[in-house]
Amino acid sequence: MQPPNGVCIAADHKGRTIRLADPTPTDEWVASVGGLMPGDVVSVDWRPAASPVPPHIEDGQWIQTTFAKRHRLTEAELVGRLSANAFAGVRKAFGTPWFSGKWGNAAFQPRTGTRSLASILARSVRAYPDDDGIKVDFVDDGHSWTRVPLQDLIVRQHQKQCRACSQRFAQLLATEFQGSEAVLRVGLAREFPIGGYQSACWMQVTHVFVTPAKRKHFV
Repeated sequence: MQPPNGVCIAADHKGRTIRLADPTPTDEWVASVGGLMPGDVVSVDWRPAASPVPPHIEDGQWIQTTFAKRHRLTEAELVGRLSANAFAGVRKAFGTPWFSGKWGNAAFQPRTGTRSLASILARSVRAYPDDDGIKVDFVDDGHSWTRVPLQDLIVRQHQKQCRACSQRFAQLLATEFQGSEAVLRVGLAREFPIGGYQSACWMQVTHVFVTPAKRKHFV
């Protein structure tokens, strides 16, 4: 999301993905509500943005003072809900990429498209540390996607603060985020230029749910 410390927070509302976009949630705000986890059920006063800019049609305005956590779904319950509306592949969710970066990650054209967030069924997935962050490789319904940035807030926090992660981060990523089947939450970032490429909406993975669930450390 937007600097300096913006985070992307989305939810499922009656089968529709919505995003808290105006005002932009921040790391500090997330901490002020006691943190947020995948599966948290919340109530909030939200309404769609008057003129959302594709592909980010999930954006909406919300009133911070109305936000309240109610309870939390189990990981199995959450994966069940995400799977019900999941796409078989990236191309079915977002269309054909505009171009690919040097290392393979997909970029999509700004101001086009019908969504910026989707659940994707993966036939295989692995996550690993990289010089400039954490990357994910996965295979969907016939296409392979490589070096997709992982933007999972909890994993990022662990990377900075967890003693175990400081000693064996790659091993922990492989243990919890590598498998033959998974449901991925995939999003298209706000457009930005990088590495001499045109300004584009780059693909990123926000959550990895290996099935059957085995996420125990990154919680």
